[in-house]
Amino acid sequence: MSRIWDELKQAEKQRAQSPRSQPLRHLQDDSVEHRKARRSQPRVSLLVYGSDADKHPFHEETDTLNANEWGCLLLLEAPVVRGQRLFVVNLKNQDERECRVVRLGKLLQGKRQVAVEFLRPAPEFWFDS
Repeated sequence: MSRIWDELKQAEKQRAQSPRSQPLRHLQDDSVEHRKARRSQPRVSLLVYGSDADKHPFHEETDTLNANEWGCLLLLEAPVVRGQRLFVVNLKNQDERECRVVRLGKLLQGKRQVAVEFLRPAPEFWFDS
């Protein structure tokens, strides 16, 4: 495993040295991730509610794909837009947080990957009690 890791790091280093691989800073791309904290893989059941992109209220149960103290990645059927405010409730501990949509990702199983960010870091949100 470490040999593969070493080769990946070497390839990443070589790509970073190539002038063609330098990012175009003036482009705003939803596929680029700018994570504030390392993500983990807690599978937490959530209730997400707010208004969809057409301003119609919605509520939807979903599970996290990954999470950190700043927010999470989840799948939503409701259409949302970047910058939109939503509320998430951890169904195990009933903790509720306001968040905003920071990235829209791929469609999976008819649902869109949505990255949401809490207004303030909330590591305690993910605990059972």
